[in-house]
Order: sequence, then structure tokens, then C-alpha cells
Amino acid sequence: MNNDVLTIESVNKPIALACLRGVIGSWVYYSSLMTAKQITEWVVPVKAIRESKDLDELLQRNLNDGRKEAIAKYLQKDDSRFFNSIIVGVFDGVPDWLEFDVTKAANYVNVKSDLDTIKESIGILIFNGDEKMFAIDGQHRVAGIKLAYEQSGDSVLGDDQFSVIFIAHIDDSLGKKRTRKLFSDINKNAKPVAGGDKIKIDEQDLSAIVTRRIYAEYNYFKQGRLIALTENANLDKGDLTNFTNLLGLYRVNQIVRKLFRKAPKTYDWDECNVIAFQEIVTKFYDFIFQNISHYKHFFVDNSLSMEVARNNNAYLLFRPVGLFLMARLYVHFQGDLINVLDKLNKISFVMPSSPYNGILWNNGKMEAESKNQILAFDLTLYMLGENVDEDSLLNRYRDMLKNQTASLPDKVS
Repeated sequence: MNNDVLTIESVNKPIALACLRGVIGSWVYYSSLMTAKQITEWVVPVKAIRESKDLDELLQRNLNDGRKEAIAKYLQKDDSRFFNSIIVGVFDGVPDWLEFDVTKAANYVNVKSDLDTIKESIGILIFNGDEKMFAIDGQHRVAGIKLAYEQSGDSVLGDDQFSVIFIAHIDDSLGKKRTRKLFSDINKNAKPVAGGDKIKIDEQDLSAIVTRRIYAEYNYFKQGRLIALTENANLDKGDLTNFTNLLGLYRVNQIVRKLFRKAPKTYDWDECNVIAFQEIVTKFYDFIFQNISHYKHFFVDNSLSMEVARNNNAYLLFRPVGLFLMARLYVHFQGDLINVLDKLNKISFVMPSSPYNGILWNNGKMEAESKNQILAFDLTLYMLGENVDEDSLLNRYRDMLKNQTASLPDKVS
């Protein structure tokens, strides 16, 4: 048996698809629409076309079952579902291209060159049934569409029309190399949505939805005037206005979400869950701003200025790592810090005299790596009198400080 290409008997009936034909570089492409039924019948995985496992033969990444199932669920449950175009390679057959007759449009298009372009670009692409199709970009979307269609059929997806871009794939060594390069170019040159932008637009991520509401509605943030809209995790070095940014709020939400339980038989983004989680997040901020000394001085008493708090990054609680530490403590104590509040307020969070010097702060520079934050959290539990493995904590503390004679800070009484 040929171990390069499997022989597949044609079982597809001819289909005709309205298309726009275009050219980019050396690629001629046809932009069209396909139904879920047509995609299910026509577009096959690469593995169904070829047997070879040689890396040089692979045109795509392996499918992830979790992603496929998530996409199928999204298609079946979300009325506002939408996809970008799937890029499909066509080979082993040549579809027919029929241009539309646009002569009547000459009465309305005065520029002949424009009319010629329109004539060449609009038509019908007829697949006779012997062509083979596979997804060059969008294989998880194709797999999700197929799964959703297998589970629900036309009852859910019958009216959906999915955007598809067809390109000709030549199934020889040079053609495979060219198609692989296209796949690589698409994925390499596509710019991912910045983290801050995802939070602004995501309508299914509960933490993102509540981040936007806290930004706009939470009283202590002055309807967003204390929150920067930067696209990355860091505030500008000289920012003396904003307490944190959207990503900071979002990461707090991800931590505090451990206290939230979704209502049965609902989706994360259902309004009942949004309201319930927003209430949890609001209670967290209310508690720390009204009860943790440095926060209270800034948000309630107005006796601490942002200029002072940000000078040399001296006030740990006004940096993201400090806020994340408070969130982790709040979750650890199940949303009730009142019993350790006196002890917590006795811990110094002002550098360099703080026990977090050398762990989360180093001569004005914040140390925000995960291992630093975990050590800071465990050290705080130790100082508050919680049960921790003191031998392990001491070893990690000394390693972090690069001082094998260092002693753990005193516990707070």
C-alpha cells in the first residue's frame, strides 16, 4: 500500500458554492460559505488522507479533544457564536470556476478596469465530488463543527454558514512544503489579542466580565479613574495616578474565584453568576480597603498619597504582588480575615524594613516570580501563626536570600 496518500473513494455529491476569487502573492484563493453539513461531509482530517507519520509529511498540529469539545459546546449553546474563516486545502481534483455575468453592471460601474476586476472575482465554484479537502488553518474549528453537527444536526446548526477560504494544495513534496509554509506564516504572523484587550471584550470569561464591572462600578476605584487600561501586566514606571490596571484586577478575580460556586445548570457568563461573583469580589476589596492600614489610609482617610506609596516602590501593598498576596490570604481564610486582622496589620509592608525585603522587593525592584510570591504567602501564614512546614520554609527562605544563616521573621502576637 502506498504509505504517502490513501485512496479514498468519492462519496460526495457535487456542490456549488458562491465565491469571491482573489490573489495574494503566489496564492489564488476562493472565499466562500459552507454549511455544517457540507463541512462534515467534505473536510477531512489530514490523518484520514495520509498514513505517513514522518514529520516532514505533517501539515498540521495534532487535534486536541478538549478544544474540539469546547468548540462544539460553544456552537450548540451560544446564540451569538461566530468564527473567523477556515482555510481549506483542495487537491486530487480541480473544481470548476464559473464567472458571473456582470455585463448589466456596466450601467452602474463607470470604470472599466473596476468592472473587469469584479467580473474576474465573482463566481461559482463547483466541486464535482472527487476533490479532497483538509483544514490548513482551523482544524479544531472543523472538528468542533463536525462534533456539534453529529450531536445536534440541522436542529441547531442548520442555518449557520461558515466562512471558508479555499486554496489549491499540490500533494507532492514541493506542494506540501509550500502548504506547510502557509500554515506557519498564518500562525507565526497572526498577532494574538493582548491580555488587556481580551479582558475588555471577552463575554464568556466570568473573571473578565466581573473585571469590567468592578472597573466601571466599584466606588473606591472612582468608576475606573484609579485603574489603568494598559495592555500588559505592568503599570508605567512613573504612574502616580492609578492603583492598578485591568490585568491586575483580572488576576485578583482569578484568585478570589476559588470562593465562588456556579449555580447549577448555568453557564459561567449567566447574569446570576456574574452578580454573585461580583458580590464576592466587591466584599474582598471592601474588606481590605476598610481594614488593612495602608489601604485604609489611601482609600478611606486620604492620609496616604500615591506619590508616597510609589516612591521607590516602598509600599508593597500598592504593587500588584502585594494585592495578589492579600487576595490569596483572603481565600485561605475563606473570606474572613477578621480573626487575623490585628496580626496582619502588625506586619510591616513598607520597604526596606519589611520581612518581604529580598523576597518581593530588592532595592526598589519588585520580584514577582511565582516562587517569590509562593514563599511570601507561606511566610505570611507562618508569621500569622498558621501551621506550615517550618523546616522547608526556612530552607526556601535562606535560598531566596542567599544567606544560609538567616532566621525566619518573628511570629506576630
